[in-house]
Amino acid sequence: MGERAGRWVAGGLAVVLVGLLVAIGLVVTRQDDIDAGLTAAQQDVAGAARREALAFLTVDHRDMDPLIDAVLDGATGGFAKQYASQRETLTNEAVRTEATSTPEVVALGVGDQDEESATVLVAANSTVTNTGTGADGQVRYYRLRLRLVREDDRWLTSDLQFVR
Repeated sequence: MGERAGRWVAGGLAVVLVGLLVAIGLVVTRQDDIDAGLTAAQQDVAGAARREALAFLTVDHRDMDPLIDAVLDGATGGFAKQYASQRETLTNEAVRTEATSTPEVVALGVGDQDEESATVLVAANSTVTNTGTGADGQVRYYRLRLRLVREDDRWLTSDLQFVR
């Protein structure tokens, strides 16, 4: 696929994601506005999803342990087990490629939510550097679906998937 076709595909995917966010009732473009108009329950789950997405997308080859711990602090169930089992691989790959990733959440939508579970869509951009990007890095665009469950008065991520 050529560069131009890739841009068209990425643009089309972005339009689809925005459509999904609108369909579930919340589109924001500034972090300051993410909580605007949300109920207290939605604010809680939105905050937890934002923290988990940022933790998941943050990479620094110089010290991966606290970054992995931050993801695990907001994780539970199968997602926590799977992520924990990849600790060594994640660290080794980050070090091997001298990777860093600095993300920001650009949009967030709270979907189905009840007292015990919620689904949140997150759009995030991240500046990534590694041995293949050069010093200036590249901006990457991520779209995530997080499924959260309430455990002991905390919203924890039980599943995290990239969406297109």
